Amino acid sequence: MQIDHLILFHKIASEKSISKVAEECHLSQPALSQQMRKLEEEIGVRLLDRSNRGIEVTNGGKVVYKYFQQIIEVYENMLEEIKSLNHYSGTVRIFASYVVGQYALPCSIHKMNEKFPKFNFTLSTMSSNEVVRKISEEKGSVGFIVSSVNNPDLVCKHIYTDKGYLVCSEKFYKENTITLDKLKTYPMITMTDHFSSQRIINQTLKKAGHDIGDFNVLMNLDSTESLKASVIANLGFAILPYMSIKKEIYLKQLKLVEIPGFQVNYDLHMIFKKKEDSLDTPADVLDYFESIVDETFC
Repeated sequence: MQIDHLILFHKIASEKSISKVAEECHLSQPALSQQMRKLEEEIGVRLLDRSNRGIEVTNGGKVVYKYFQQIIEVYENMLEEIKSLNHYSGTVRIFASYVVGQYALPCSIHKMNEKFPKFNFTLSTMSSNEVVRKISEEKGSVGFIVSSVNNPDLVCKHIYTDKGYLVCSEKFYKENTITLDKLKTYPMITMTDHFSSQRIINQTLKKAGHDIGDFNVLMNLDSTESLKASVIANLGFAILPYMSIKKEIYLKQLKLVEIPGFQVNYDLHMIFKKKEDSLDTPADVLDYFESIVDETFC
């Protein structure tokens, strides 16, 4: 099975048009159709239904399309790294949990670029669980997650502790302190449990004898930016990592409200794979990254 045939199928399934893909790839339609028939024979299932109404992807085609999305990501990463060998000492692919990747690491990566100009540094954000999976599968050089991970194949090092703060708009709540019991009478805006930062909040509340279900949760959102926008719009309180709200605090769009006797800590860890391989990211790159990361967070 040729990877080129799969790539062409992926394009056809996305465009729903053989003629358009044929024109883009400088192929005749009969030649492209013949390649698709050969791919169907090799896989043993019809991938495309052709009619006067155009192209429809079959159920079998949808399965191939779904898995090839993953294959093409790995394939393109491979080509990128091979290409980079001609220009750089290598590619350092970094995966990070959403808040760390969006608000903290860009400045650290800039510092790494200055120190190791021959390396190509890339950054992708995702959930902490997804970061662990990517690093375990050797799809990246180094990862940054909230909380630690117990995996014998991974090195996991604590690098920084960020604090979570209760915030609201300046107009929403005038006082500077509030108890957890009083907080339950106000609307709260939270992240979905998909985010490790929210799971840590829930766990910390439970240790303090409270349950997130006892609070007046107005919304569960799936991005830090949408949560901040909701709080700035006077919709309620939220608990957020400090690194994600520094700008809004400085601009006085948000204010910190203390909860006496209650503190949320986000322990950030750096992870990478344990192995000896000459093509891996050199130890001095990882060591330098570890030494400067907490001082260079944005």
